[in-house]
Amino acid sequence: MILFPECQKKAQAQIEAVCGDRLPEMEDFDSLPYIRSTMKEVFRWLPAATLGAVPHAVTQDDYYMGYLIPKGAGVINNAYTISSDPSRYPDPRRFDPDRYKDDHNTIAETATSSDVNVRDHFTFGAGRRICQGMHVAERSLFLGMSRLLWAFDFHPVSGKAPDPTRLTQGFLATPEKYEAVIRPREGRALEIRKIWEDAQSVLDGEGQWLVLPDELKS
Repeated sequence: MILFPECQKKAQAQIEAVCGDRLPEMEDFDSLPYIRSTMKEVFRWLPAATLGAVPHAVTQDDYYMGYLIPKGAGVINNAYTISSDPSRYPDPRRFDPDRYKDDHNTIAETATSSDVNVRDHFTFGAGRRICQGMHVAERSLFLGMSRLLWAFDFHPVSGKAPDPTRLTQGFLATPEKYEAVIRPREGRALEIRKIWEDAQSVLDGEGQWLVLPDELKS
């Protein structure tokens, strides 16, 4: 949102139109298509597991572009390179949620499609062995992203945006440490404090339940 402020403004405008002064809820999932598209573009633009996290193995000899892949060979899904393929995603390093404006499928629906051409991204793997937690991830990220955009504005420090190519090295790729200006949106500061106080009444400092909600007791 710092690097692409026009996307931030568009996302916030949709949230305002749908949610107004209340926090986005899971019930708003279908009513906030730009937030869902933004989430998918985040997955595509920088997959956290750039090499697909889990290696696969071929069950029989296979050939690809003239190369033999022998039975039992390990195969790594280069998610970052696939996600930057200009034949699939024109101008791939441009962050553009509107790539998915006509895609109304959930992450799970596209990830399990037999047609690879409808895959929106490969963050949760490929083939039959894909991340079984993607349903939880999609819902958690939808709430997290929509609520942060509802509550705050994000800006670079003194007009200096972070370098998007400076990433941590290792199994997971995340941005290197950078500074940002995060301010409550107009009229939201008191509500944010109230939400925080309400959370502190049921969670301890480490995020553990002090009082178990009724819906979780069963």
